[in-house]
Amino acid sequence: MKTDDLIEHLVAEAGPVRRLADPSRRALWWTAAALSATALGVWYFGVRRDMAEAWRSPMVIARLALLAATLWLAVTSAFRLSVPGRELRVWARWWPLVALGALVSLSAAEVLTGAVTGSMGSPLRSWMCVRKVAFVGTLPAALAVVLIQRAAPLEPKWTALLGVLAAGAAGALTSEMACPIHAPIHIFLWHVLPVAVFALVGAVVGSLLWQRS
Repeated sequence: MKTDDLIEHLVAEAGPVRRLADPSRRALWWTAAALSATALGVWYFGVRRDMAEAWRSPMVIARLALLAATLWLAVTSAFRLSVPGRELRVWARWWPLVALGALVSLSAAEVLTGAVTGSMGSPLRSWMCVRKVAFVGTLPAALAVVLIQRAAPLEPKWTALLGVLAAGAAGALTSEMACPIHAPIHIFLWHVLPVAVFALVGAVVGSLLWQRS
């Protein structure tokens, strides 16, 4: 087939193209959906009984702030990476992981302090918080993957990692507001580490998408 014939064939077969919304707008839509899932999770599981006291705790406020920062930085970076031609500096994609690292480090320091003072607590009571993170985070994670696929990312591993990381942060927000257990080891294992697990799951999903493409 000649080049001119090929071009005519492609033009004849081409359908209308619907332009995707700006990545920042898509990030806002996704964040609204994720926070709605978080609110639904808090409504379903109930607000922790000591919430009024928890709001006065610097550690609780710091964890909530770092989770919110991880969520927003991860989803905005994911949607920008998902659009070919959108420039994103290499170091910029690391900011969500920096926020996650700060969260992990803060919780690990609290565990070490608890080990020294004898207030570390027990790591065994975990099932309910696993349910909270999974219940809230699964739908936003699936939504992020679908939106990323529609944009045809050139780096699906990185993009899916960040999108699913944002969903894990949404799930952990529910745990922070609904779980009455304040033992440092419990918070570290069942509130914070699941967010990192979501990021690993995202990397695996991205790798599978890349292999399929």
